[in-house]
Amino acid sequence: MGSRGGHALVVGVSVAGAAAGVALDPAASAPWDVVFGACLLAGLLTLLRLALRAGARALDERGRARRLAGTSAEEVARRAVVVERGRLAADIEAVVRSAVLRMTASAEVAQRDWDRDPRPALREVQAEGERAALELRRLLGLLRESEQADPAAVAGPAPATALPRGDVPLAAALVALALAERTLYGVQVAGGAAGAVLTALAAGTVLARRARPSLGAAACGGVFTAGHLTGSPVSPGLWVLAVVGVLAWACAARQERLPEGLAGVVLLLAGTGASLAADDPSNAPVVVVALVGSAAGGLAVRGATRSGQRARRRAGERADQLARATEEAVRAQRLSVARDLHDLVSSAVGVVVVHSGAAEALREQDPAAARASLDVVRRTTAETLGELDELTAVIDRGALGSPAPPGAVEHGPGDVTALVERVRGAGLDVSLTVQPLGPGVGAALTTVVYRVVQESLTNVARHAPGSSVAVEVTTRPGEVLVDVVDDGPGRGAGARRGYGLVGLAERVERVGGRLETGPGPGGRGFRVRARLPAEVGA
Repeated sequence: MGSRGGHALVVGVSVAGAAAGVALDPAASAPWDVVFGACLLAGLLTLLRLALRAGARALDERGRARRLAGTSAEEVARRAVVVERGRLAADIEAVVRSAVLRMTASAEVAQRDWDRDPRPALREVQAEGERAALELRRLLGLLRESEQADPAAVAGPAPATALPRGDVPLAAALVALALAERTLYGVQVAGGAAGAVLTALAAGTVLARRARPSLGAAACGGVFTAGHLTGSPVSPGLWVLAVVGVLAWACAARQERLPEGLAGVVLLLAGTGASLAADDPSNAPVVVVALVGSAAGGLAVRGATRSGQRARRRAGERADQLARATEEAVRAQRLSVARDLHDLVSSAVGVVVVHSGAAEALREQDPAAARASLDVVRRTTAETLGELDELTAVIDRGALGSPAPPGAVEHGPGDVTALVERVRGAGLDVSLTVQPLGPGVGAALTTVVYRVVQESLTNVARHAPGSSVAVEVTTRPGEVLVDVVDDGPGRGAGARRGYGLVGLAERVERVGGRLETGPGPGGRGFRVRARLPAEVGA
């Protein structure tokens, strides 16, 4: 039930109950006793309603805290990763695989039109390759970006106000009610103007019900005491029940420090109780009961609220733990995809672009070489599509994260030789020295060796075209060493690692190795050296 509906129900029940009580009591004076009884009953029902609402909220918070405490971080992360896998697979399909498919289709058109004019199709292969490279970099950037909250978007706490909204109208209404009841009761002569001022002051203390309730309660009790001592007593009436009830409830429920709140209740009870016992003994018991009942209700609300706050804090802390676990799992998934996607596509796109350009340039002068370059384009795109399909299947199975996931494309030492031959065909001067790795070396390690050579040669072709490259794969006791050195211009001092080298370093570190990059011998060129433990994947 909404707040308005609840208030209406309280008023209706209060009026009906008071009317029934007056009808059963021959000594009651209707309608005044109906109003008095309705107000008293409404106050008690309101306190009960507040206590029940606070208890219900506390139960909800404790239930939420228990549910979160019983939630497995691994399960939450697993569900998030499943969703992320689907999104990543869709991105690969939409961005990367579609581009490779278009390159494949254009290469087939060039093959079909070879005897007529394959140049438009070859140019389309090159243009599509350049677009694919841009899209790949964009996608890798999205996969690797770290999401941070914008400090400017975090709203700070609202500035505290001295008097919360609603307290001034409430205080004004109670002051008006107190002065009106003083006039209606016909006791304006008792205490004269001083009594009226003290009555208004006592009613106005409710102004502090949220800002400083204990101070307001002490002030109210002090005003009642001053009225009794000066012979200008505070006027009785319904307003007294409202003021002492609100202040006692606020002291018990809202005061930040409970001892201070209880001290305010004691001072309020002492001041109003003693003064009314002397000046208005017939109404004193009702006021005391209302005050004590309000304080008890406030304590109940306070206990429920604090319990709910503690449960909310526990739930918040657990929710943060689950969110961090989910974020770490999703980030690990993205990094794995970024590594494999770069390894599969970046080198392939470069090879396709170079060989399609070579096929176009050599078609008239060296038809055999041009045809060989076109064959490289068609073979590379077909292999890349196959590897992308395997990557998507591995993502779907959730096997990413191991050096060589089950079902992933694996590479052996012979693939390194084939890779070098393809790069030589693109015009790069590469020398290759590969020592036998031995029967104990597993596919996981040889795949990492292949990726190190592949990324290194791709970077040379991209950043140092025309240079010579020396590739050495050697074995040492317990270690495989991959060394790729070019004699190009090298990198500037402030050059940053690209996505490929970052992903390569992560891949090498995953198998327990170490990647070193920097200037070559004598400060010339650029060197990539990977030290890999020989037992990986054995």
